[in-house]
Amino acid sequence: MTGDDDRRSYASPPCFLHELSAEEGGVPGAVDAVQARDVARWRKAERARLLAERAALSVSERKAAAETVARHLDGLLGDICGKAISAWWPIQSELDLRFWLASLDARGASAALPLVTEKHAPLRFRIWTADAKMERGFWNIPVPAAGDWVTPDIALAPLVGFDAAGYRLGYGGGYFDRTLAANPGIHAIGIGLSAARLETIFPQAHDIRMRAIVTENGIA
Repeated sequence: MTGDDDRRSYASPPCFLHELSAEEGGVPGAVDAVQARDVARWRKAERARLLAERAALSVSERKAAAETVARHLDGLLGDICGKAISAWWPIQSELDLRFWLASLDARGASAALPLVTEKHAPLRFRIWTADAKMERGFWNIPVPAAGDWVTPDIALAPLVGFDAAGYRLGYGGGYFDRTLAANPGIHAIGIGLSAARLETIFPQAHDIRMRAIVTENGIA
C-alpha cells in the first residue's frame, strides 16, 4: 500500500460524521436521514472522480496491475483446491482477472460469475469456464447462459474505492452487500487499484467490511 501521505480524501467530508462515535450518531450505524443523504451525495461525487481516474489509465497499465494483483491473490489464498471462487466480467475499466479465473480449474478449484436474477436481491453465482456459452444479463454484462448454481467460498469484488478499515465503495446498487448479508460464510475480498484508497467511505449500517483488500501494491 502507499504511505499515509498518498492517501486520498474528499475535500469536504459529508457533514461531520467522521468526528462522531456510533453512540453520538456517527457511522457505522447512522440512520439519520440528513446524514444518510449527505453520505450518498459524497459517495456519488467520489465514485465519479475515481471512475474517471481509472478510465484514464492505459490498457497496458490496467493489464500490468491485474497481473500483479493475481500474484498477490495467489500468495494470499494459498491452496485453493476444492474451493469455489467468484470474480466478475470486467466493465467500466475494471481490472480484468479472467485469465486468473480461467486458471482455477487446473488448480482444483471452480470459477464462478455473479448474476442478477432479481432486482434489489442478493446475487446468484453460476459456474464459469473459459469456453462457457455466454449471454447478456443485467446491465448487458455477459453471464453464463447455463451451468450449476453455486455459493462461492471466496468472492472477489471489484471496488471503485476503499478505506483503511476495509470497507468497499462500489457502484451504489448494493447488490454485493446484500449478497454478503444473506451469505455470511462467503470470504469477501475487494480488488482494485491502490490509487482508489480513501481515508474513509463513511460506512453505513448496510456496508460489510471485506476480509482483505488486494491492489497492485499488495494486501491491505
